[in-house]
Amino acid sequence: MSTSSTKRRVSVTIDADLLDAIDQFSDNRSAAIEEALRLWRVQKIQEQLQQYYQSRRQADVEEEEQWATLAEQQLEETLEAEEL
Repeated sequence: MSTSSTKRRVSVTIDADLLDAIDQFSDNRSAAIEEALRLWRVQKIQEQLQQYYQSRRQADVEEEEQWATLAEQQLEETLEAEEL
């Protein structure tokens, strides 16, 4: 994960209890909130991937399995031909 040297100052409103909890665990609010946002972003991407894979049609899944089988066969043939 890259850390950008370009940062922007923002103003947000945060629940007081949540802010107190952040202060208990970190001396650096900005760093704690940045880390929380990074984790949130990863979670959202994972949710999108899960939604995509769960919404695929069965025909698409079967076609992908056929392509995977073909790729495995070709790899085996190539390795055998090159005696690897």
